[in-house]
Amino acid sequence: MKKDTSKSTILVISMGFLALYLLFAWRWAGITSLVIGLAGILSDTLSNKIEWVWMKLSHILSLIVPSVLLTILFYLILFPISLLSKLFTKDPLMLSNRHSSFFIDVNKEFNKKSFETIW
Repeated sequence: MKKDTSKSTILVISMGFLALYLLFAWRWAGITSLVIGLAGILSDTLSNKIEWVWMKLSHILSLIVPSVLLTILFYLILFPISLLSKLFTKDPLMLSNRHSSFFIDVNKEFNKKSFETIW
């Protein structure tokens, strides 16, 4: 049997609007908090419908917000770092065509210990 969470959802929504009212003194937020709280107290059907709308809104936001946040992260952090890396590094992966060979000579003497601890 599915647990009825509409009352707790109504309480959270009402407290959210009340917090907006207390922080920004928006009169409409206080009235909305009162109306949603009273609807949750007086009518189970209305509180279920408010919860359904709230869950649909959260689902729609869950499809939009991650894309926006990842886009902002990419263009404000990763893209500038990549540009700076291209400007100040000298081809560490040897991707340019100016190399005649991709082989790198390593003048190191290997012993038994170097094969036991690879990393």
